Amino acid sequence: MKIYRDEKIKIGLKYCGGCNPEYDRVTVVRHIGERLQGKAEFVEPEHEGVELILAVQGCSTACADLSSFHGMEIRIITGIEDAERFIREIEEQ
Repeated sequence: MKIYRDEKIKIGLKYCGGCNPEYDRVTVVRHIGERLQGKAEFVEPEHEGVELILAVQGCSTACADLSSFHGMEIRIITGIEDAERFIREIEEQ
């Protein structure tokens, strides 16, 4: 069942430290934003009304500390395939 929204979903964007990135994280986030244009908006994780956190991890180790987002819905991206799954998930909402 598709849920129709009147406004964009607010996604708090959190990058890892980038110590050993296996892909260009910024380019992938730009791609996600373009594909979800009109449907989603990237904001600071602390922004009021954030509905979920998108943790963009540079590799499969995914070691960025997400403890400050306890209790929030978190999606983790560790590569291009994860990004595509995330895009499909949001498009289906």
